[in-house]
Amino acid sequence: MRTINKFIAAAALCAAAIPAQAKVVEELAARVNNEPVTISDYKRAKEALTEQYAAAMPDFFKQKDAEAQIEKAALDKLVDEALLRQKAEALKIKVYERELEAGVGEIRKRFSRSPDGAQLSTEKAEAAFRGELKREGVTMEEFRERIRKQLMVQKLVQDAVKTRVKMPSEAEVKAYFDNINLALKGEEASIKGLDAEAMQDLLAVAGRFKEITAERLRLRHILVKVKEGAAPEEKKAAQAKAAALRKDMDGELAFDEAVEKNSDDQESARRGGDLGYVVKGMLPAEIEAAAFKMQVGENSQPVESKFGWHILRLEEKRAAQRLRFETVKEDLEQVLAQNGFATELGGYIKDLRKDAKIQVFLGEKKAD
Repeated sequence: MRTINKFIAAAALCAAAIPAQAKVVEELAARVNNEPVTISDYKRAKEALTEQYAAAMPDFFKQKDAEAQIEKAALDKLVDEALLRQKAEALKIKVYERELEAGVGEIRKRFSRSPDGAQLSTEKAEAAFRGELKREGVTMEEFRERIRKQLMVQKLVQDAVKTRVKMPSEAEVKAYFDNINLALKGEEASIKGLDAEAMQDLLAVAGRFKEITAERLRLRHILVKVKEGAAPEEKKAAQAKAAALRKDMDGELAFDEAVEKNSDDQESARRGGDLGYVVKGMLPAEIEAAAFKMQVGENSQPVESKFGWHILRLEEKRAAQRLRFETVKEDLEQVLAQNGFATELGGYIKDLRKDAKIQVFLGEKKAD
């Protein structure tokens, strides 16, 4: 659970979202001392962690107990945040008006663009921000108070935890780098001295470096969709449409025009069919087999997958690169420093839990 706890540690230092305040009596997930944790709070925390893991560590969900880990982590996150807030309030940590305004401003910035990324005017951005407050049933005063409390927690963690975290030595960073290289080569059995959680952390970091250093393709595609359970004649019609489209592209029909008018993948079509960079293992096997044989600037013949028929275009190909210590040294220093921070914060919260009254009302779960 060490990796999952890092998400919790990071969340303790930032205002992640506009909170909804309970306006009516609501079922509780837990109670931390005298502070209630509602079921809606718990559901939002669980959804947020699920999204973070889906983006950062999709393989995590292959574990049989992945959902149980997320559920426990979500509740732990809420309990830990409450304990940190309560400690900050007990210490009467001061948040100055300029700090509060800066914190509120950071959240406001998140509404400066529309969902499709377009820059909004000041008036429209403010309307979007106020609309979200209204949707969540939060007044501006309640929102500012929540930000103030989060800033109090940030100061508490800065003073009580961050100052105790030491930067790793070069020898420690080099040893970590060597272990990552072993993981990239598939030689995990040669890695010594790590417990199961530390190994999970290392493999997660190695996975990110694999994406960076492996052979990569920049792909675009046009999708002629085939619905699940489609009749044979529908499948045949989709294949014929894809074949005719590909034939037109041998003439005067440009890929940009073809994708705009014909692709059933509306999300990628808005980006000209761009799928971004992909490495082996990210795409369906049949798509991957065709893509990695293509030349830059080439359009493929129609390729079938469970989604339908794809016409691929290879925009860029990057050869596999060797992982060099000097190139990633600073990144690894930050990873190890974050590990140290998570350990220190975990110890600090563990001490807070010793003196706290924590009641959990979710199923048969018990408080730590």
